[in-house]
Amino acid sequence: MQLELKAFLLLTDAVMITDEDGVILDVNSVYASKTGFSRDSTIGHPARLLMDAHWRGNQTWSGVAKLMKANQEVWEAQVTITSVCLDDSLFYISIFNDDL
Repeated sequence: MQLELKAFLLLTDAVMITDEDGVILDVNSVYASKTGFSRDSTIGHPARLLMDAHWRGNQTWSGVAKLMKANQEVWEAQVTITSVCLDDSLFYISIFNDDL
């Protein structure tokens, strides 16, 4: 993954990075801590709830989402998803903040 994308993983909010097909490329430690899903268990899996075809492309989406944690509890968070184009590839950066 490009260095430009890895910088997002340093944020203090939970972060998920996916490719244009919605496959998870990386998550940061805050995401793993908040959801209970380890980094290794998420990478390579689809982020189906986040990659809605209605907003795909060069757009930003923001709203409240309810996500299932590893222990089956619901985690409610404000989510901002931004598309980033690097070297002719499209990526999605999802930033989760549960300070509602």
